[in-house]
Amino acid sequence: MKEQSKFFAAMYLRLSRDDNVKAEHDGNAMINGVSKAESNSIGSQRELIRSFLNEQEDMELYDIYVDDGFSGSNFDRPEFNRMMKDIEAGRVNCVIVKDLSRFGRDYIEAGRYLEKIFPQLGIRFIAVNNGIDSEKPDTLEFAPFINIMSEWYAKDISKKVKTGIKTKGMSGKPIVTEAPYGYVKDPDNKDFWIIDEEAAAVVRLIFRLFIGGK
Repeated sequence: MKEQSKFFAAMYLRLSRDDNVKAEHDGNAMINGVSKAESNSIGSQRELIRSFLNEQEDMELYDIYVDDGFSGSNFDRPEFNRMMKDIEAGRVNCVIVKDLSRFGRDYIEAGRYLEKIFPQLGIRFIAVNNGIDSEKPDTLEFAPFINIMSEWYAKDISKKVKTGIKTKGMSGKPIVTEAPYGYVKDPDNKDFWIIDEEAAAVVRLIFRLFIGGK
């Protein structure tokens, strides 16, 4: 990468639905005094990178790109795509993430960006928590291994989430957050639905009309 006198940084933040589920499940666990739910949050990612940027004299934040609720298992994400357009337009020459898992969990595609696409575009890449900075090539040595572990983690979490949903359904508990039309949540038990008589009258009418050939 050729030297830059000034880096215009893209702050990239990502949190997937599976990460949210895992964080909620482990909400009582603590890491360095911070709950896992908070350590994985968009807010904590933003503050960590802001703190890093404040210590850099040659960097200026260009924009913040947030893919909240998007899986890291592929790179077709709206804000990631917007960031790439800004990079290709020459508005951004540095990408900063909290760690490699926030960038992506597909180790082949992540490696393609780090080893081919970004170097060709002259983009400096920094993963703060992993100590990775593409301006220091020796810090990239373990990036492939970190990416492999990130992909494994994504597959493992996805499997656990699916198993959890199936187990909940088999136990008779609803697996969706909102009761369907015709029912309401039991005020005394959120895992149990009771008939909403007003809406149920409409459902019964629709059923009778359907049976009658309407």
